[in-house]
Amino acid sequence: MITILMAVYNGGRYLAEQIESILAQTERGWKLIIQDDCSSDDSADIARQFAAKYPDKITFIRRETPSGSAMNNFFSMISHVDTDYMMTCDQDDFWLPDKIRITLGRMKELEEKAGKDTPLLVHTDLIVAGSRLECLSESLFKYQRLDKTRDKLNNLLVQNIVTGCTLMANRALVEKVRCIPPNAIMHDWWLALVATAFGRIGFVDEPTVLYRQHPGNEVGAKDAGSVLYLFRRAAAVLGSPQKLKTIMSEIYAQAESFLDTYRGELSEDNLRIIEAFVSLPHVSKFRRLAIIQRYGFWKYGLARKIGQVILC
Repeated sequence: MITILMAVYNGGRYLAEQIESILAQTERGWKLIIQDDCSSDDSADIARQFAAKYPDKITFIRRETPSGSAMNNFFSMISHVDTDYMMTCDQDDFWLPDKIRITLGRMKELEEKAGKDTPLLVHTDLIVAGSRLECLSESLFKYQRLDKTRDKLNNLLVQNIVTGCTLMANRALVEKVRCIPPNAIMHDWWLALVATAFGRIGFVDEPTVLYRQHPGNEVGAKDAGSVLYLFRRAAAVLGSPQKLKTIMSEIYAQAESFLDTYRGELSEDNLRIIEAFVSLPHVSKFRRLAIIQRYGFWKYGLARKIGQVILC
């Protein structure tokens, strides 16, 4: 059985379509928990109607006070997971019919190799879609110039490649994710760090979700190969370096929180990698570049690497 967690906030426009895509899944061994984060639109009414119509499959929870973010909303639901597997779901996408079946199949392959007691995470590619679900790109990984193989600890400390709406975690990973520090940037990134530090990450190289892009996206997809993207990156580095430095500070703070949370459980190699990473803000530029090169703390893509060097 799989528990699907859906965090909702003012998502009424696309919510019904997303829920219907879950109900249409070919794999039937799942239950859906929808938690509304004090929405001011009709999200709660829509979710409540589906829960009333499908009481055996859907549970609706309305928070009494706002959590403050999608990440907090997701993490506050983890305590409700009592099944072998957990998936996370956005409010505005569209799941392709075989999404759960395909992801679960890859998860069981990993469990056969690594064992069910090993924290495991599976994620997939996505189709980048417009607001009406028209295809913008057949692959998010190609669209954003991401490398699916960069799922080791040194890679994930600096750049996340796991998209939460494709994520499946096994019971061992869910149990390993205890208290979530305020410095965690996003639920998918934190889960990916835990999985790579203590277990394994698997990837399905085919899309299972229509990843809807619209003005209200909290996190969206960027065409990393476009001239406009490169221009904006250059403008950000040269014109607004402080904003990018703030982002890097948040990444370092997340790594420090991860180290504080799991220090006593990390292998010697992983401990050394994280300690090297969190040292970067405190050393000279020359030393920083040397550590980045030694441990491979580079972001993927030439434009991103150039930005690192300039801001280093």
